Amino acid sequence: MNIGITIETQIVWLLFLASLVAIAIRYIRLPYTVALVLLGLVMGFFHIISAIHLTPEVLFFVFLPALLFEAAFHIEIKDFTKNIWAVFVLAFPGVVFTMLVVGAIMFLGITSFSENAGFTIGYALLFGSIVCATDPISVMAIFKRLGISKHLSVIIEGESLFNDGTAVVIFSLLMLSLSGGGFTLEQGLQKFFIVVTGGAAIGLALGFLMSVITAQIDDHLIEITLTTILAYGSYIAAEQLHVSGVIAVVSAGMMSGNFGTRYGMSPTTRFAVSSFWEYVVFAINSVVFVMIGIEISVTNLLDNYLFILMAWAAVIFSRAAVIYLARPLITFIGEKYSPKEATVLIWGGIRGSLSMVLVLSLPKDFPHRELILSMTFGVVFLTLIGQGMTMKYLIDWLKLHVDRSDRGSYEKNKGELIGASRAVDALETMAKERLILPEVYKQLSGLYSKKIGRLEKDATDLHLKKEVLTQYEYVDTRRHLLIVEKEAIKDAFSKGHISYEIMDELIKKLDEEGEALLDPSQG
Repeated sequence: MNIGITIETQIVWLLFLASLVAIAIRYIRLPYTVALVLLGLVMGFFHIISAIHLTPEVLFFVFLPALLFEAAFHIEIKDFTKNIWAVFVLAFPGVVFTMLVVGAIMFLGITSFSENAGFTIGYALLFGSIVCATDPISVMAIFKRLGISKHLSVIIEGESLFNDGTAVVIFSLLMLSLSGGGFTLEQGLQKFFIVVTGGAAIGLALGFLMSVITAQIDDHLIEITLTTILAYGSYIAAEQLHVSGVIAVVSAGMMSGNFGTRYGMSPTTRFAVSSFWEYVVFAINSVVFVMIGIEISVTNLLDNYLFILMAWAAVIFSRAAVIYLARPLITFIGEKYSPKEATVLIWGGIRGSLSMVLVLSLPKDFPHRELILSMTFGVVFLTLIGQGMTMKYLIDWLKLHVDRSDRGSYEKNKGELIGASRAVDALETMAKERLILPEVYKQLSGLYSKKIGRLEKDATDLHLKKEVLTQYEYVDTRRHLLIVEKEAIKDAFSKGHISYEIMDELIKKLDEEGEALLDPSQG
């Protein structure tokens, strides 16, 4: 059956169903992207939506710039520079190594167990370039929920941003080679350097220019529009100049998110811009991951299950090799990640939207297209389901987050303290109003004093054991106090004690203090 008649109707239905999935996962605790792919599989199997297809043009020029810009926009440059060598090693030589290992394994496997005539090492390397980049959307959502260290989050997110660019450049070079436009290794490395550095230069220049322009404006609607122009304009400009549009968007997003927001946007505008891009990415991911499920042919997956499992194993093996081989080098440079963090980095190497963008861009008559499509869909599906759904349990097992039992003990202790303190306040009021006898007041006051003393000692002991709980309490309390201050200022304005301009200035200042809480170094 087909829902609706026109593409527009089907898009509305698709977004509606994606919204239902977003609501449902709050109760079934399934990663959002995994749930969307499963929804797409069901919709594809029953042919619920048939008019919408992921074309290369839509994927490259509509979806990809927005996804990259939003992720780069929220990367803190200070955190990024602290882990820049880890990101560099994993996102550039690490991606090339992954492509070579996966390509070699799949070439040997397919030529040994199949009669796919003409499946050369070139096609195997092309497949390696398609699946060599990571997509940490599901993993980052889990990280935020469990409170994983910012250090590990920045490595995974930063790596993903830049390895996207590396993968696209390698893919483009291999497509050129396979179509007859051959080049030597030296020429390939030279072209790679030019397109990457050229893309970065264009992105940084346009990001700086747009930041200067936004500094002259204080209108969130105009500034949202300017960031949209920056995201798509930097991509188009770079592609027109034959350099990396992906790297350009990432560079522009980082420049806008760090320089532009701090020097060219008010706190209110920053919030509006962030909210806009958060929604855009939510909508795009909803469409992309559902469409991944719809595009997957279950029959083709079953026909090529052996090569899919082989490809998945090759991806995990190459990822493990990169992470562990790079660790001594990164440690020597002065940065590091622990063996436990290395395990999370390996299992967090999920493949997703970029792999789908690249494989779906292959021409319809491209040799071995169906096999490459099946293997890519299979790897994306297995990493999303197999790794995405088990990541939380791996993090629990490795104890790389605040233990839920510690967090529960902290909240229980806090709740008891709040209750006891409120009881003491009521007791004091009753005593002042002569509602109870002095003997009763003295007896109950002593009882609650001992209880509060015990709870405060327990809280101190718990915070000493888990230092991060002190930071949680500080941030929670500071946010509450900022809200109290803002309400008092608004109340003062409503009573005519201060002007609107002063109220707006003071509230913006408090908003800035609230944003600083996100960075402990500014707290």
